[in-house]
Amino acid sequence: MKQEPASKNKDGTIIHFPASQDKRKTKGLILFPIFSGILCAVIFGLILNLFLEKPDQQPLLAEPVEETTLFEVPPISFWVLQAGAFSTEEAAGDFISTLPADTSHVLVKQDDMQLLWIGAAGTEEKAKALSAGHAGDVYVKKVMIDAFQLNVSEKDHEWLSATIGAMNQKLSSPSTSFTAIPVDQLEHSDLQNLHRSIENGNSETAFLQSLSAILQIEQKISE
Repeated sequence: MKQEPASKNKDGTIIHFPASQDKRKTKGLILFPIFSGILCAVIFGLILNLFLEKPDQQPLLAEPVEETTLFEVPPISFWVLQAGAFSTEEAAGDFISTLPADTSHVLVKQDDMQLLWIGAAGTEEKAKALSAGHAGDVYVKKVMIDAFQLNVSEKDHEWLSATIGAMNQKLSSPSTSFTAIPVDQLEHSDLQNLHRSIENGNSETAFLQSLSAILQIEQKISE
């Protein structure tokens, strides 16, 4: 039998004190049912989740991809008025600064040279007639853009077809005005560059830039 702790009084009598209780054991007895309840709730939730029917999850729909068609750009031949050929853009810029301010022009990169075009027409005779209106040396030469193909959206197809039609009309009648075809947004990156190059220039400059841009696209594809 476990004895109670005791202590002696001054007169020699023995005073008994109650034994101290184990606090850790009491705390463990209190927490055990709490943790047991939590564990049972978690297990019950997992079992219930297995048996309950889940609504079918609809897969996320991908954005529709616009279909493209193969557009064949027909060959284009024309005659340009070339005012010079330069090894650097800086040299070309120095020469351009000497031209009348209203001279329409475009720099065309070909191999390692910068060619300066100041006019274009569909035939040699019409090109020579245009050159008569320019002072200084102007060289009339033929340029040939071979046929090539592009995969483009329907909207790009319509815009490119209309733009090439406007270019050919201008080549046939150099005195007519060339107008860039308006469009909201083009998909093909090369056509975006073409549109940017012609949308802000004047009529004659935009026309020369469109010829140059089509030539650059053809050269890029043929590489």
